Amino acid sequence: MVKNLLLIRHAEAEFPSEQKRDFERRLTQNGKNQATILGAYLKKRAFAIDGLYHSPAFRTIETAEAIINAVDNSPRLMDAEELYEATGNLMKAFVNRLDDNFQNVAIIAHNPGISELHNYLTQEFETYATATCAILELDIDSWSNLSGNMAITKDLYYPGMIDE
Repeated sequence: MVKNLLLIRHAEAEFPSEQKRDFERRLTQNGKNQATILGAYLKKRAFAIDGLYHSPAFRTIETAEAIINAVDNSPRLMDAEELYEATGNLMKAFVNRLDDNFQNVAIIAHNPGISELHNYLTQEFETYATATCAILELDIDSWSNLSGNMAITKDLYYPGMIDE
């Protein structure tokens, strides 16, 4: 069975400041534009996202909301605390616990964890600028069976690229 995993880094956020915790950083205007364009890009894909997991940080929530507002279906939106400041190893464990009822899952998280997970699953190095999205195809029946070098990158979107 083929499953699709979308690995998304949140869109551009405000710089850290003494007045605001990292967790509370919101998208900049440019980040809002990036998220909207990313949502339009995802709307054109040949499959519908079933489940969308995001860290509880404000910037990932705002990115998720922009995507959901753009796509035609209503994926199940799930807050996953473990995605905030997750290491690559935590990201791997998270993916192995995904609900098998979902065939097309998006994860919106942070670097370096999101890029480390991509590199592990594909053996391809990607740095993940803000609002980057990789669509990975997986020939698995259960998310628990996913391990290194099992994913094929079907598409890679990054801000500024021309979507044809």
